[in-house]
Amino acid sequence: MAETTTDRERRWQAHMIPIAILIAVVLISMIVRIRFLNAPLERDEGEDGYIAQMLLAGHVPWRLAYNLKLPGIDLFYAGAMALFGQTAGAIRTVLLLVNLATIFLIALLGKRLFGVDAGLLAAASYALLSCGDGVLGTIAHATHFVVLFAVGGTLLLLKTGDKAWRLFLCGFVYGFAVLMKQPGIFFAGVGALVVLWRWRESKAPLPAGLGRVIVFLAGVGLPYAVLCLALWRAGTFPRFWFWTVTLAKAFASDTQIAGVWMNLREGLRDAVGANLFLWLLAVAGIALAFRGAVTRRAAWLVTVFLVFSFAAASGGGAFRNHYFILMLPAIALGIGAWVTTAGRSVAVFCAAAALVYSVAAQRSYLFHMTPYEFERAAYGGNPFPEAEDIADYIRAHSASNSRIAVLGSEAEIYFYSHRQAATGYLFFYGLMASDEYALPSQQEAIGEIEAARPAWIVNANIATSWLATVDSIPLIFQWEQNYLRRYYELAGVVDMGAPEPRRYIWGAAAATYLPSREYLAIYRRK
Repeated sequence: MAETTTDRERRWQAHMIPIAILIAVVLISMIVRIRFLNAPLERDEGEDGYIAQMLLAGHVPWRLAYNLKLPGIDLFYAGAMALFGQTAGAIRTVLLLVNLATIFLIALLGKRLFGVDAGLLAAASYALLSCGDGVLGTIAHATHFVVLFAVGGTLLLLKTGDKAWRLFLCGFVYGFAVLMKQPGIFFAGVGALVVLWRWRESKAPLPAGLGRVIVFLAGVGLPYAVLCLALWRAGTFPRFWFWTVTLAKAFASDTQIAGVWMNLREGLRDAVGANLFLWLLAVAGIALAFRGAVTRRAAWLVTVFLVFSFAAASGGGAFRNHYFILMLPAIALGIGAWVTTAGRSVAVFCAAAALVYSVAAQRSYLFHMTPYEFERAAYGGNPFPEAEDIADYIRAHSASNSRIAVLGSEAEIYFYSHRQAATGYLFFYGLMASDEYALPSQQEAIGEIEAARPAWIVNANIATSWLATVDSIPLIFQWEQNYLRRYYELAGVVDMGAPEPRRYIWGAAAATYLPSREYLAIYRRK
């Protein structure tokens, strides 16, 4: 008998409480995202934003700006800026839209694995977890974009059969997770295991199983292959390979074992933070799901997703707090498993209570902090608000075709000033490394700056903009002192050690001002 309108209404009325929770949580997440829409960009956003500007201007990737990450996130930024303008608000707007799409996909995936209520509360959990201050959820990091395609690929794989073109299409979606950032490859591993799992259950012969995996992996590799071919034709493939493979590998292996454990402890502490009870419910839900014959298969999938997402979040042992965004879909699905296995009334109440606790613990961040207060709370003395003021000054005192250089890792200055960088080295962290590439990189950056003869140079005398160690090669520090003294005059100083608000000194007064230990110096070419 066909389902009547009354039957459908009754069916959805049974889910009204989870629906109401999801709507309330999504509204809260949108409120905080909209409040911080125009908060100052941080370094990663500034780097990707500037590269997106170069793309919109018609420049080929890795010709004028170098990056350790694959360019998927830059393409998203470029699309957002083409639609909404080249502003911080445009970048955060595309993050909001990507986050909403991911919430929707998690609702569908949770529903498929554990039922309607589980999908609704898994989506609500992800909405709150992914906007939290512990993972810097309102910052448009590439991890948000990786998750979109990882969840989308998994959902599509579960909904489709084993025909070759369908497996290829699923792999293709996972391939875009890789393009957002290299750790996305771990999620493709989840998909490959699902393909193998289904092959074993089908009891098909070995050649058929291998064929399915090969077709799936071909789909995963297609976006990357197209990117490589395009860069080869453009002439920038060698530099692309060096930065995203050779240098990225060296950068990832630079962390010592003791540092890995410290990073893991600190990163996990920040990521869990106010969401402790949500994480505990997720663990309990996965454990309970293994006990039920009906939910055991789904429990295995969520566990595999969790393990592989943890590997993706490791980031070469860095375990930065926003890397844990990659684990949040699995945590949210674990909460969905809890809703299904712990008894509906009790489970929904516990999930709602955990969500309420998380909101209450973050109420200052969610509802009261100004964008400036958030930047200071999240990033301490990093000069992200000041970068916008410095860029505005340079933009007002230079021609649109002027070149500028930032000595340090404040690429957001390039983005805000709408001026082309004098060097492709947007971050100077690699120049401070102890590997074999540091000295040649310093020499190349110096040569590029001298050849460009930038109209303005910003020298970021801030420890976090360099991350220099006792093993760092001092060549670039020796060079900058002589080069600036010979060809430039001091035009401004931003004293980062001064009490709030920061002290800005412009013009002749800057030459006689004695700043504190950390400051930004703005130089004009003589």
